[in-house]
Amino acid sequence: MSQQLGVPVEILAVGHELVRGHTVDTNSAWLAVRLPGLGGRVTRIAVVDDDPPAIAREIRHARANGAALVVTTGGLGPTFDDRTLVGVAAGFGRGLREHSTALAAVARRYAELAAQGAVTDGTLSPERRKMALLPEGADFIENTVGTAPGVLLATPAFAVLSIPGVPFEMQAVFESASDRIAARLGTPIFLAEREVASGCGDESRITTLAERLMATHPTVHVKSLPTAFAPECDLRVRLTASGGTALEAEERVAAAATALTAMLRTLKE
Repeated sequence: MSQQLGVPVEILAVGHELVRGHTVDTNSAWLAVRLPGLGGRVTRIAVVDDDPPAIAREIRHARANGAALVVTTGGLGPTFDDRTLVGVAAGFGRGLREHSTALAAVARRYAELAAQGAVTDGTLSPERRKMALLPEGADFIENTVGTAPGVLLATPAFAVLSIPGVPFEMQAVFESASDRIAARLGTPIFLAEREVASGCGDESRITTLAERLMATHPTVHVKSLPTAFAPECDLRVRLTASGGTALEAEERVAAAATALTAMLRTLKE
């Protein structure tokens, strides 16, 4: 796409279980769908181990690439390998400091869990206090369904939002931060999609038409959906358009679908 809307955003999924293939990263897919509505355009998704230097490198890389925001998932809990914030702080050249509001929230949450019988002891242990060690200058984000707070570390031109890796916590903390993220990213992006049956089973024949279509409809992304070769195969082509309004996005994808349908007829002639 030669014309792209939205502010560049990168997603960084952190976790040894992810790089080993033990856990599938569904969080990044959820975020990639949610971010355009807040004005973000996801330009890159990366997965790294629970390694602070690697995390710091990714933060610096994103900043150098022109990203306005990085969203990290995972590595905020009380265990020894939850070290995402060490890496985030290092990426900004900062250290960690106990955040009083975060500490109060962690203490309150464990007291609630103890009262419910979910944990046997609500004492604020050193491991639990660790979750209130935030990068210097960072803001606390309320976690209403878990124990590890979210964290927003921001400069005027660049920010990192760190949220837990457990999917239901990730979604809840992201929603808590969504107003602040939207304020940084600006105008929401509306997306529209449509699939067109090609009437053809050979992806190599469709690719030339796809290139022609993108040249005449630069705001539309064209993707053929490959499958196994078979005499009855009818490949589908997915068209995705973005716009400043829902109507604009729908009009763009509809115009591209009409043009593609006309082009596909030439394959049968």
